Formats: sequence, C-alpha cells, structure tokens
Amino acid sequence: MFLRGSGIPEARQGAASIAARQQADGGWGYGLASWTEPTALALLAVSTRPEENALSVRAGVEWLRRARRPDGGWPPNPRVDQSVTWATALALLALTQATGEPSTPSVRWLLDTSGKESGVWFRVQRWLWGGGNGDREGFEGWPWYPGTAAWVAPTGIAICALEKTLALQAADVGQRVGERIQLGRDFLVARRCLDGGWNHGASRALGHEAGSYPETTGVALLGLTGVPRKGLERSLQRAAVEYSECRSAQGRAWLRLALVAYGQPVPSGEKEAASRDITDTALEVLASAATQGRNVFTP
Repeated sequence: MFLRGSGIPEARQGAASIAARQQADGGWGYGLASWTEPTALALLAVSTRPEENALSVRAGVEWLRRARRPDGGWPPNPRVDQSVTWATALALLALTQATGEPSTPSVRWLLDTSGKESGVWFRVQRWLWGGGNGDREGFEGWPWYPGTAAWVAPTGIAICALEKTLALQAADVGQRVGERIQLGRDFLVARRCLDGGWNHGASRALGHEAGSYPETTGVALLGLTGVPRKGLERSLQRAAVEYSECRSAQGRAWLRLALVAYGQPVPSGEKEAASRDITDTALEVLASAATQGRNVFTP
C-alpha cells in the first residue's frame, strides 16, 4: 500500500509509483497486458501531478486514443471488438481530465446508450408479467454492456464523465448532456436501498430489501453531487458507517472520494485495507488528491 495519510507527500509518492508501473505501450494492466479500466484510473491518478508525470500522462493519453473504437466507445481491452459502458465512461473522464478537451463522439456514444429497461418493449413485457422488482421504472441509467439492464456503478461513473464534459461547455451536445445527467440521477435516487446506500442494481430482490455495498454507495454519491444535500443526509451517514466497516481498498477509496466531495469528515481509527493492484493504488491516490481539493470525479 502506498498511501498512509492524506497529505501531498503521500499523493506524490503514489502517483510516482503508478507512473513507474506503466507498460511499454503506454497503458496499465491487471497483469502483463494493458486494459482500459486500469489505464483510465492510472491516468487520472498521474494527472493529479501533471508537471511531475508529464511523460506518463502523454503516453497514457495516446494509449487511450489508440484504443478508442470507431463508434467513439472503448472496449475492455484492444482485443475485444465491442465498446462497453464502464470502460467508455472511465476513459472519457480520464481523457477529458488529462487534456481538457472532451471527445464529442465518445460523449454521443454514452448519450445513446441506456439500460434495456428504458425501452418501451421492456416496459410492456414487465407490465404483462405483472409488475416489477419494487423499484420505480422509467429512469435511464447505464448498463455495463449495451443492450443489458442498467446498474448503479456504470450509471454513477457515466454521470461523472458527462459532468466533466458539461463543465467544459461542449456546446453541440450540452443540452442533451444535462438532460441525460438528470435522468441518470433520477435512476440512482430510485435505486437507493432502505439503509441509505446502494446495491449493485435493484434496491429490492425477490420481495426482500437489498443491502448496500461500499463501492456502489461511493460511486452513486459521486454521481449525485448535483442533487440537493438535504435529500442525501441518510446516504452520507450510511457512507460513513460503511467506511468504518469496510476492509476493501477500493471500497474505502470510493467512499472517501464521496465523503470529501460533500465536505464530510472521513472516519479514522480503523486499519487501512492493503491495496492489491494498480486500480486499488490509483483510487487511493485519487482519494488522497481529493482531500487536497483535486477531486477528479466532480466538475
């Protein structure tokens, strides 16, 4: 684990360690080969110290540009011939953060992608079958893969990516972006669990209330930073509880990013979870940078 505190020295050390683990092709991976998700998260992390990691940032940007498919989306890795939502949202966020220039084709790909439950035929089927799963339907979240049901995590990340592009005033898609962000937020609010946090998908399953998870609670709160704070107090309280109980490096990082985004104190006193791979370390660097006022997941 590279980060033991929240100060600038820890963030600098973490970003430098990530730059040192960059692949020869400019990407980062779970192992030997470069993948889109770890590359995007690592690029976001080294971009928190751009002057010190300029060569690493440039190489990461070029890797993502090469990996982008003709439709504007990104695959999980260059050997897969399909764009997927979570990789596209993270890559778009990373490129926009690193270059200050949103990719309009990639923004349009996200705008044109939604969960299958947003379609008319899916809603008719559910009505014919006699109802739903206890959640309100009709809100447009994002799926992991196009043509499948919407889930909390890809929806939260997609909102963060689109908010970043909206902040840069991409005029040709600006109105659509704002409207779709609101629909995504409505989806997240509708899927909130009874305990105030978020599960991966539905807030109820088979007639039972579903419990929330640290990672999805953190990501959902980041996607809801534009929602009035009054409606999220219970969720922020749940996030603080989950942070204290969590033993996952990624879970604690996502929760820390969310709590800092809302100006909430981050609970202390618990032993930090050990990071295992580049995604863990990158998220820890990003959480540390957020405490210094550089939260890449907020506009």
